Amino acid sequence: MDADATWRPRLASRARLKFDSVANQEMLLFPEAALLLNETGAAIVRLCDGVRSIDQIVDDLTGKFAGADRDTLRLEVEKFLASIRMRGLVQ
Repeated sequence: MDADATWRPRLASRARLKFDSVANQEMLLFPEAALLLNETGAAIVRLCDGVRSIDQIVDDLTGKFAGADRDTLRLEVEKFLASIRMRGLVQ
């Protein structure tokens, strides 16, 4: 993934985060589809505001998930963002 220090991921205009009260889970909605998110995925998407860098997202998540290894968390963030970026959901 292009995880350089200058990328500030943000949701694409065609995607939005919504809480599904039936599934009791966050969903990433986009035209004609939806992606159910676990707690970590939802936390990552919430931080994709176009202002924070990958490092800042990882820093915020490291504080939220006490005991998480920062390097492992960074790899997970990069992997997750790469997968939703390929779908055009973040830019």
